[in-house]
Amino acid sequence: MEDHWDAYWNRLEEHVIFRVEAADYVARLEAAIGFDTSTRVLDFGCGFGFVAELLAPSVATLFAFDASDHMRRRARLRLAGYANARVLGALAGWPSALRFDLILVNSVVQYMAREEFHRWLEQWRPMLAPGGRLVLSDLVTHNVEPLREVVDMLALSARRGCLMRVVRKALGELRHYARTRRVRPLFRIAFGELRERAGQLGLAVDILPTNLTYRNTRATAILSIPAADR
Repeated sequence: MEDHWDAYWNRLEEHVIFRVEAADYVARLEAAIGFDTSTRVLDFGCGFGFVAELLAPSVATLFAFDASDHMRRRARLRLAGYANARVLGALAGWPSALRFDLILVNSVVQYMAREEFHRWLEQWRPMLAPGGRLVLSDLVTHNVEPLREVVDMLALSARRGCLMRVVRKALGELRHYARTRRVRPLFRIAFGELRERAGQLGLAVDILPTNLTYRNTRATAILSIPAADR
């Protein structure tokens, strides 16, 4: 049976808020971590491809992946004009020599089951180039207040000059999102558990002072191979 979140993503339509969120995330990413024309990037859980579209002109190569067929189709259309960008299909078909300086997993982990997340950690580990970083953003570490996050979203929309468009279009979608979230609650991860699991894979964990999205009650962790082990 199709997972509730899979069904949600496969019916989701594009909204202006997704483009606004992508621009906000990329700006925060550049300020906190940085990237340049030599950076090789994997945008894991790329959604409609808004983040990938913003990054592609500024990095060496960009690969994007999403578990949703619907999202991958939209991302391919969005990235069609970038010679350095490619949308990946099923994992079995990924080139074996892929190595990345940045693996971006933004607002994805909370929709995974714990076992699924652990499996992907094992997959991401050998994809890191020497000095590469795995960036896990929007991690849910405790119960979050949906109303607080809606207020944060509206504040971001107001700063970007699109508040009324978001109110008209996105708030209706939030009702469907809330119903799905009640049936399939978000995965909460403890930093202790993350450090233990990452340590088993030879990865160090650094928790940023603030999240890389506007959701201030969530967190961002950066996983990397310790310099002594490279």
